[in-house]
Parts: sequence; C-alpha cells; structure tokens
Amino acid sequence: MKTPDQRATILIVDDAPDNIRLLGSILNGEYQVMFATGGREAMVCAVAELPDLILLDVMMPEIDGFTVCAWLRDNEKTLDIPVIIVTAMHDADAETRGFASGAVDFLTKPVNPPSVRARIAAQLALRRQRNELERVNEQLRELAEFDILTGLPNRKLFQDRLQQAVRAGERNQWTFALLFVDLDRFKWVNDTLGHDAGDTLLIEAARRMKSVVRKSDTVARLGGDEFTVILSDTLQESMAELVAHKILEQLCAPFTLKGQEVVISGSVGIALFPGDGATASELARNADSAMYQAKEAGRNTLRFFSQELNRLVCRRMSLEREMRQACQKNEFFLDYQPKIKSTTGQIMGMEALLRWDHCREGILFPKQFIPMAEGTGLIVQIGAWVLRTACRDAACWADDGFPDLKLAVNLSALQFREGDKLLHLVQEILQETGFPARNLELEITESMMMTNTEQVSATLWQLRAMGVTIAMDDFGTGYSSLALLKRLPVQVLKIDRSFVSDLHLGSSNAAFISAMIAMARELGLHVVMEGVETAEQLEILKSKGGDDVQGFYFCPPLGRAAFLELLHGRIPLGGGAGVPFFVHS
Repeated sequence: MKTPDQRATILIVDDAPDNIRLLGSILNGEYQVMFATGGREAMVCAVAELPDLILLDVMMPEIDGFTVCAWLRDNEKTLDIPVIIVTAMHDADAETRGFASGAVDFLTKPVNPPSVRARIAAQLALRRQRNELERVNEQLRELAEFDILTGLPNRKLFQDRLQQAVRAGERNQWTFALLFVDLDRFKWVNDTLGHDAGDTLLIEAARRMKSVVRKSDTVARLGGDEFTVILSDTLQESMAELVAHKILEQLCAPFTLKGQEVVISGSVGIALFPGDGATASELARNADSAMYQAKEAGRNTLRFFSQELNRLVCRRMSLEREMRQACQKNEFFLDYQPKIKSTTGQIMGMEALLRWDHCREGILFPKQFIPMAEGTGLIVQIGAWVLRTACRDAACWADDGFPDLKLAVNLSALQFREGDKLLHLVQEILQETGFPARNLELEITESMMMTNTEQVSATLWQLRAMGVTIAMDDFGTGYSSLALLKRLPVQVLKIDRSFVSDLHLGSSNAAFISAMIAMARELGLHVVMEGVETAEQLEILKSKGGDDVQGFYFCPPLGRAAFLELLHGRIPLGGGAGVPFFVHS
C-alpha cells in the first residue's frame, strides 16, 4: 500500500511501441509507469514488481491478453491487482471475454485520455478502499479473537485452536497437553493496589508464560486471571510437567507494581489428550478441575487430572448445587460452644457454629463447605441466616433468665464487600429479635484485612458505634501487623487453637502465648483461648493471664435445646478437675 507521498505504479502491456508511448504520455507525471511488450514479460514483471494497476492489450504474439489476465487472477501474488483491458476490438464478445478473465474495466482504442485517467483513478480509489476495509476487518478479527489487554488469543480463538489440536491429535495419533493456569492472590492485587496494577500484572504474567513455551504452542487468556496453554505434540507427561514448573517459577518471581515488589504465585492443572479427554470440551473441563485441585492443595503447585480427582470435583460440584437449596430445606443448623471464664468457671457466653445436615453425607462441618460457600458467593446468604438464627436463639435464652450472655458469630470477608448492606442487616436483625447490640460479638479473621482494608475498617468502626463488640479470631495465623491491629476497633483477641493443641509445661508455645497475652493487655484487649482440652492446658493459660477459654475440656458444641439444658444446669459442665460451674447472670 502506497503512502500519500508515493505515486501509484502502472504497468502498461502492449506489443505496439506507439500505443505504449501514447499511454505513457497520458499517465506520465501523475504515476510511475512500467512497460512490457508481451504476455510472458508482463507476467514476470507483475510478479516481481506488484504494480498497483495494469493496462493490458489483448492482441499480442505468443500469449494474448485474455490468457495473461486469467493467469494473473489465478496467481496468489497478483490476484488483487486491478487489470483494465485496452483493445481495438469493439465487439461485445471481446468485452465479455475480458470481464470473464478477471478484468475490472474495458477501454477501446483509440483511447480518450480523460477517460483513461478517470478509469484508472476510479480503480485505484476502489483498491485503496478495499485495502482499508481489509485492515478494518483484520482489526475486527483481532478484537474478536485476541485479548485487548495482553494480546493473547482470547476464549474464542483458544477454543478454535483446541479443536484443531484435537483433530491433529486424532489424525496423527499423538499426545498433547492442555494447561489451565490461575494466578494466586490476583484479587488481592486488584483490591489493594487498584485495577491498573492488576492489568500490569496480567500483561507481565502473559509475557512470562509465553517466554517458556515454543512458537508452535498457544498461550491464551480466558478472562480475569485465568490462562490456558496448549502444548502441541507433547510426547511425554514429563514434558508437560517441565513446562508447568517453568510457568510456576516465572509467576513466583517478584512483579514491580506501582513502584513496589509484589510476589504472587500460580496454580496449574494439566490434562493430556486423549487419555484425559477425547474432545475439546472434556479436555478443558478436566484441566480446569485439575487446576482447582492445585489451588486446594495450597497453591503454587500443579496437579495432573486423574479419575480420583474427577470424583472429588464431581462431589464438590454436587455439594455446590445442593448447598444452594440447603437454606430452603432447613438443612443448616447451629451448635453453640460455651465460653468459660478461666478463673471462675462462669459461662460468659457462647459461639455459634454452623453445621450442615446433608441428606447423604450426614453432618458436615464448616471446613467441608464454607470454602465452597465463599467461592460461590452463597456465604452472604448463609451468613445472614446464621446471624438471624443465633440472635433469635440468644434472645430466647435471655427471656428464659440468661440476659447477659455474649453471643459470638463469625463473619466472612465477602459480607464486607458491601459494608452498608452488612450494617443494615445487623441493625435489622437486632431490631427484629430484640437482642441487645452490647451482647453481640462479631468475629473477623486477620486474613480478611488483606482485602479492602480501608472499607472493612470503616464498616467495623460503624458496627462498634452501634454497640457491637468486634473480635479478632484465629489470631497468630494470619497476616495483619500490630500497627493494623491498633487501627481497628477490636476489643477481643481470640488466640488460635493451634497454639494450645500441644501446650504443656516447658513447651515453646507457652512463651508465644505469654507474649500474645502481654501484647493484648498493652492494647487493652480481652483474650479468649480456643481449643482447651486438658487440665494442664487450662492451668497454664490461667497462669499466663488468659481471660476466657473454649474447648472440649469443658463442653463440646451443643444444639439449641441441649445448650439451654446446660444453662439450666441439667447437663453438667465438664472439666472434672473441680472447676466450679455457674452461669453468668
């Protein structure tokens, strides 16, 4: 395509020198003109020079113009060059043959100079428009098939190439690998550093993944932080594993985002054709399942698809479907674990613990389904049900003579995405049940503060202003700093059971617990120890100054009716070692 300051090139083909001179004089100055005096010479020149337009005589020795024109149309290099037939033949049959051979226009001799110039200008303008249209179509194709941000093939083009790989695998009876890659902690980058930093991360991650595969392989972006890699002609499983490890190494290297180094990781699932799927959709589904299992295994790792893995994934998918109906079917219920004052044995309150009475699998505990609930977003609906049910139960116990028990309820990070809705929910439930805000204790985890710190903090301060107590659960296992803890309206610190489980005289955990309790005291925080199971653990915690304790040493979690029996003293509190029991009232 000529730039605006370049003249178009015209090839004049005629065996009569006078005709060449005449046409040359008509075009000279406005166009660059080339000449050929025979059909064979014209074909060679057209292929070598690729002129913008050809003026072609018909009656020539050896090869006539109709034959030359047809040959030019059949040649891949010259098929788009417009050809105008110039001939002394005036019959309709000649014109018909000219257009049939591929000519775009027809001039008869003797030629009219203005007509020649006008016809040429019109055909060159049409060619320019056609070229511009082709560029637009190419841009539209790129928009339709390539990811705008990373330049990688998008989902549509990936599916097409995967289909091609399957057909090639069937035809040549070879194996190839499909990798599904997900970036770990991408959401954290988006939420804390902004979407522009997230975009930079995606662009760089795409570049790094492309750097470790062959040109014949395909790296595509499906959307969000999900990528796929088609490793064509992968002869051995070890080759796919090697590439997957290289991808993980690339993703673990620090990224520079907004002037600071950020470390993420990746999770990779691998499926092999044809063993793990004979169709494109089956192969993609199984690679995706393997990637999910890599995430479940702790991230920054890879997993090959297997039938056992497929069984686990199918079970999970089934549970996700059934969980959507569990609320309507009244399959969720709450147990309550008492919170005991370590020095006196008083029941100071209780923690509401969610259970799922599954129709086939029996009682499921939070670790078995809460991650799924958070992954699907159902945790917001379930969390609202838990808060409403627990406040209603606690209000009933208050009416039954136990008005000062503290009710602890866990919150999910997803419930803070729309802080106003959470605040409205808490206000609505307290008003509806009559349960006092001063007796409600909402538990958050350290890891929740890694996402939307400012938004979560603002919502917590508003909850605190309502009179609700804020507790930091699982302390010691998360990521928050002491500086962050000082900025939050936290009043209660719950030290994780992992510090208590192997606690005994002389153990290193005793020093850790002592330090955490001392720090809590300096911050004016109330301390709760979880997971107390022995008298020795209780005595150590009392000596270190722990306030309240929870655990099987006193009582396992109880259903609503049983917990009321415990409050009335009709079920004895455990603890054997002479721990007195009475209800705080």
